[in-house]
Amino acid sequence: MSLGNVFSQILILFILIIIGYYTRKKDLLDEYTTSKLSSLTMSIFLPSMIINSMQIDYSPDMIDKIIKLLIISLVMYTISYLASYLLKFIFKSCNDLGIYQYVIMFSNVGFMGYPVVEAVLGKEAVFYTAIFNLPFNLLTITLGTYFLSKGKADYSFSIKNFINPVIISIFIGLILFVLNIKLPIFISKPLDMLGNITTPMSMIIIGSMLCASSAIDCFYNKKLYFVTIIRLIILPIAIYFVLNGQIKDSLLISIPIVISAMPAAANTAIMASEYEANTHLASQAVFFTTLFSVITIPLVSSILIK
Repeated sequence: MSLGNVFSQILILFILIIIGYYTRKKDLLDEYTTSKLSSLTMSIFLPSMIINSMQIDYSPDMIDKIIKLLIISLVMYTISYLASYLLKFIFKSCNDLGIYQYVIMFSNVGFMGYPVVEAVLGKEAVFYTAIFNLPFNLLTITLGTYFLSKGKADYSFSIKNFINPVIISIFIGLILFVLNIKLPIFISKPLDMLGNITTPMSMIIIGSMLCASSAIDCFYNKKLYFVTIIRLIILPIAIYFVLNGQIKDSLLISIPIVISAMPAAANTAIMASEYEANTHLASQAVFFTTLFSVITIPLVSSILIK
């Protein structure tokens, strides 16, 4: 895939991020509005995009792809976990180790993952990305909470956290796909229109969040540079070498490469706050990795995706 084509797609997303940053800077958006837009995106726009992307003709061959993608997803998260585990031998006696491990383990599959996949790989890839991202939710509420709750007596797991509009939309989309049910135009068209809002709205939300982050301090954090290199460069390269030669379908290799090249998950700060971890550092990690991902995503995608 040519660098110019990938970079132009990412540049479009980056311009939308700048617009979000500008609107927050000019007080057209505030923390409350950004939070509500975030909820609206994850509850309405993104689920609509996912269901609409699954309105494709059923083929038995696609089931094989789905099974392979789930296995590849588990392979990717296994590699990410090993990288996060090794971090404890590098960052010895670090009180914020859990934050750094969470950043390495979980990428921004929602706000950036789907829009970038659509921009780089096309609309068809959104369907498969939704399947690929299924383990993300289960792992964030289990392994993710463990990272952020180390040493805390009130650590708890709740299956309720696994049920959310995105997961529900994936299962609805899968049922419609397997049964080969096509939605009538008066339902599919609104879903298409709502789904098309996902990308611009997600980028504007990210821009608003970045504007609210305390950006200066993170540039003096050497650990953050190290973790960012692992998150944005080393992980996608490692996943490429593990899958290359084993998987023949280029799409099945491209999706994990793109997802693993995403910055820290947007929910890092939210999860850190809920489990009384360092929210200041968590916000900085999201800002820092997102900022550098604008450069690394086009490079990684153009070099590793054939």
